[in-house]
Amino acid sequence: MPSKSRLTFAFFASLTCACVMMFEDIGEAMGAEWIERWDDLHVWEVLIMMFLFGAITILGLEVAKMRRYQETLEDKVGRASQAFEDMLNAYFDQWSFSPAERDVTRLLLKGCTISEMAEIRNAKEGTIKAQTNSIYKKSGYVGKSQLLSALLEDLTNGGSVAA
Repeated sequence: MPSKSRLTFAFFASLTCACVMMFEDIGEAMGAEWIERWDDLHVWEVLIMMFLFGAITILGLEVAKMRRYQETLEDKVGRASQAFEDMLNAYFDQWSFSPAERDVTRLLLKGCTISEMAEIRNAKEGTIKAQTNSIYKKSGYVGKSQLLSALLEDLTNGGSVAA
């Protein structure tokens, strides 16, 4: 996870550089003698470069950290997706679903209506209704809500919002 304090420092270091540059330019435009003496010693440039190099270093480290974090999240999502797929297939095998019933169950879980499933599967609504009835009969659940609830219950290891 990115470091909020490091990113904040990099932001304010960059902001400070912009302010110092503006202050120096305004001072030169107004003819401030001490600013010109400091400019002859390159104090302004050295300060600005130090802050900018610090900010760039921090930003580079944070970008690398964010990339690693993103890769970790992508890996976790991939593993969770595969675990869900494995769980679904285990249920499908247990319930002896046909390939068509497996497809219709996936569409049910996605929230598709009978007419949407018929269109997607290039089938008649009556066929989809018969397949959904077969799915409920084989799985032992009354409808989509119970089926989804059971799968979610298993997916969350029986976790419940009720105490």
